[in-house]
Amino acid sequence: MICVLAGAVLLLLTAVETHAGSWGYDGHRIAISADGNSAPDDGHRWKTGDPDDWGGTPAALAMIAKLGMQDVLVHYSYNNFIEAPAGPDDENQMKIGVEGSVARWGYEGDRFFDVTTHLKDAKDHLAAELAKSSADDPLYFVHMGPAEFLYQVVEQVVDGGDAESLSHVYVISHSGYNDNHLRRDTHHTLTEAIDYSGGRLNYRKIKDQNAKWARDVLWNSGKDFSPWYWLRDHRDAGMRWLYERMLVNDKGVADISDAGMVYWLLVGDENGSPSKFKAFIGDGIDSGTLESADGANEKTERTDAIRPGTLVLVEAEDAELIGDWERIESEEASGGAYLRYAGKNRYRVADDRHTLSLKVPITVPGTYTVKWYMRQPVAAEGDKANDVWIDFPDAVQKAGGGEVRGFHKFYGRSKDDFGLNGVLERHEGHSWLNVTFDEPGEYELRLSGRSGGLEIDRFVLFRGMKLDAVKMLLGRSES
Repeated sequence: MICVLAGAVLLLLTAVETHAGSWGYDGHRIAISADGNSAPDDGHRWKTGDPDDWGGTPAALAMIAKLGMQDVLVHYSYNNFIEAPAGPDDENQMKIGVEGSVARWGYEGDRFFDVTTHLKDAKDHLAAELAKSSADDPLYFVHMGPAEFLYQVVEQVVDGGDAESLSHVYVISHSGYNDNHLRRDTHHTLTEAIDYSGGRLNYRKIKDQNAKWARDVLWNSGKDFSPWYWLRDHRDAGMRWLYERMLVNDKGVADISDAGMVYWLLVGDENGSPSKFKAFIGDGIDSGTLESADGANEKTERTDAIRPGTLVLVEAEDAELIGDWERIESEEASGGAYLRYAGKNRYRVADDRHTLSLKVPITVPGTYTVKWYMRQPVAAEGDKANDVWIDFPDAVQKAGGGEVRGFHKFYGRSKDDFGLNGVLERHEGHSWLNVTFDEPGEYELRLSGRSGGLEIDRFVLFRGMKLDAVKMLLGRSES
């Protein structure tokens, strides 16, 4: 499954088509529940929630809106400390951030719930979304607060006779605190919520999205706000407002760490950073106009700027295996797995007995550059275990200024990490591979084993972008 995400990279509004880069996410429904309570909760020794949510929630909603995916966000509950008091609206930092995001970026307001004032409505709403989940319509739940709210909703779904639907709910976390924190002795952990589901809930914990000891990586730069000055100085007023939401953190910390889970879900990268977020946001969020930093409005022609189909990511391990190809499970790979060619070297010609087929969906015709994430075994010498036979049989392949037909050697070099590279080799020399797709549709990418030991993570096809922009967006090893 591959989804077209209508978003932006650098100075262009673009689209990301992502294939299983983040737990199989394919444009499905998203639900989020966060804490962020700013009213004192006298029933617990920690009176308020972590103020990271005050900036993290607007940042997460900005990411989804940037890709034009507001409709897939079906539920957002916040201030989800169960039994905690509501705060005055003018001091309710989560409410201010949520309502500001809804107003700026075109969300449906009736999908957002302050748990302290609308607990039953919030639970009923999320329960309905969980209960309708199926293999064809799964729900991805981003866990940004303690688990008691989710536990009560899971309890409602199970007791209502819809337990099986929970097999198609995917819970994403990055925080042991959120998974296990109890505001009251009667509350429950995330593990207990999974147990109540009968083990049906799917769970994945990505790396902690905080890195306050290293200001330029991940989503928390400590008390140093300088990595985020690009938000402060952005021509889009919404981005400047987002920076202001970060400043309300009463600990004086530049922390939007929970938004890293949404970035991972949408992009497939759990190593986000201020610079990657800047590249992702680009000119800002499409609203018909851009407002410069001095407050003047600039009319823009958005039609030419919106360029869907700019980036296509295809996970290699999704091919149906034949011959000497192996699928290896690994957290180092973008989709949780990669391909390895375990056969003997076949340097003379592609062999049908070891030829795989991958699907490449193209929504916008045009010429795309082809790269891949590959890796050589550590013990491989120089240019050993680093190439494959490649062919796009139903598209026009071009290299070195001319058309090429059939299988050709495609190679790269990278040790230790999967590196983004890829060059076609012919008798005339080495050149980048470009492929022209004449019309929208599903095309075939064929791979045939050539060099024993080669490991392939995924293929990257892009148009209208420079390779450096692709590297910055995907944020992985560059070779």
